Amino acid sequence: MCDMDFVQQSLDSMSQGLSVTRMVDGELRIVLCNTQFIDMLDFPAEFANLPRPFGDFIRYNAERGEYGPGDIEQQVEERVALARKFQAHAFHRTRPDGTVIEIVGKPLPSGDGFVSTYTDITERDQAETYSDLLIQALDRSGAGIAIFDPEDNLVLTNRTIRTASPFVTSISMPGFGYDDWGRAMLKHGLVANVHGREDTWLEIWTRHRHDPHGVIEVERTNGEWWQVEVVILQSGHTVMVSNDITELKSAQIALIDAKEEAELASRAKTDFLANMSHELRTPLNSIIGFSELLISTDFETLGLNSVNEYLGDINRSGRHLLRLISDILDISKIEVGELKLDEEALCLRELSEECLRMINERARRAGTRITNHDRPPKVRLHADETRIKQIILNLLTNAIKFTQSGGEITLGWFHDENGALSLRVSDTGTGMAEENIRIALEPFGQVANSMTREHEGAGLGLPLSRRLAQLHQAELAIDSRVGEGTTVIVTFPSERVVTNFNPDD
Repeated sequence: MCDMDFVQQSLDSMSQGLSVTRMVDGELRIVLCNTQFIDMLDFPAEFANLPRPFGDFIRYNAERGEYGPGDIEQQVEERVALARKFQAHAFHRTRPDGTVIEIVGKPLPSGDGFVSTYTDITERDQAETYSDLLIQALDRSGAGIAIFDPEDNLVLTNRTIRTASPFVTSISMPGFGYDDWGRAMLKHGLVANVHGREDTWLEIWTRHRHDPHGVIEVERTNGEWWQVEVVILQSGHTVMVSNDITELKSAQIALIDAKEEAELASRAKTDFLANMSHELRTPLNSIIGFSELLISTDFETLGLNSVNEYLGDINRSGRHLLRLISDILDISKIEVGELKLDEEALCLRELSEECLRMINERARRAGTRITNHDRPPKVRLHADETRIKQIILNLLTNAIKFTQSGGEITLGWFHDENGALSLRVSDTGTGMAEENIRIALEPFGQVANSMTREHEGAGLGLPLSRRLAQLHQAELAIDSRVGEGTTVIVTFPSERVVTNFNPDD
């Protein structure tokens, strides 16, 4: 076997196509090629008879549309001229049948030609395309994804998890493992409510990686909640999938709160009904008992003083019963939007003095003293006189109930720099714990039930006052400390404050 045959057989055994192009007698020709070159580029068998003009190969490709539409002779001329520069080149060419050929050319040492290799990279190109598509899809996914190799090296992250985990951009992925991810979250202050128990949280995070069926929820310091799931592939790779469940968590919390509110409302209504049965029964028993006594007993036997005393008891019980029923009806009207206001500009001084006259006897019997804080500001309140009196009397009555004998109650009006007007009723009574204030303001809420309550009344004064205040666009707030007393503040907006009025009116 001659040396040339040996060289040709060696070239034909290559998996790549190969061709050698050089100048021969002033013409660019392919002087050497292997079988793979002819087969891969689908040239006619006679093209293997070399040397052959380089332009023949270009023209054949152009005629079958390898270079796209255009003038064939111009395509041949341009490509031959480019080849005659004998420069290194590398490019991919996709043939009409979809085959992707990688063509790499290097100049010959003699400088008068080049050798080219042709590699079918169709599968590799498809894999790269699919890989690019996969990465694009992952980046558009709402879930955060991180992949660790079997040696626990981070190898891939998508845009979602990089956005949520800024430390990813500052690390070298190889050598950064799943446990390191948990430490980085703690280091960067991304995990909420773990102060003092970071080691415990990290232990839970690490243990979770080895539980392929478990998920954990991570509360973040920015208020978000993420659910993290770990999937271990057959290859040993670990896929960490993180989903933002903030809305779901908020819905769960809202559902729990709503359930607790419903249970609280149900208990409050039950307590209210039990309390009301007691409150209604007491005056009714007095009315029925004293009236039966008057019916069945001769007036002369009882004596005029006793008769008057019994009639007074009946009257007081009836009025107490009427107040209870009126409060219930008022709250019901407010709830369904049927309570209408009859508004006018009210004199604060007259309001206060009239309410104090109405309540002073009750305060005297309770051993408490009620005073005006100071002269009211020289403004008027645009409001319903009956309902504002109702608010004041309810607050004063409540203060008397819960202030021991010898205590003090203060009534005052205050006009602030923003134009708002506030009514304040303060006492030195028993006060309330903070958690009981919300209960006391509910329509059916009471701090103490009918079995433990020490004072008469259905507990409707505060919630009714609050509803009446809201009808006037006002806010009712309570500041109270157990054993230190209570201050109730009703703040009316500046729109209801009248500063321009005739003082003689």
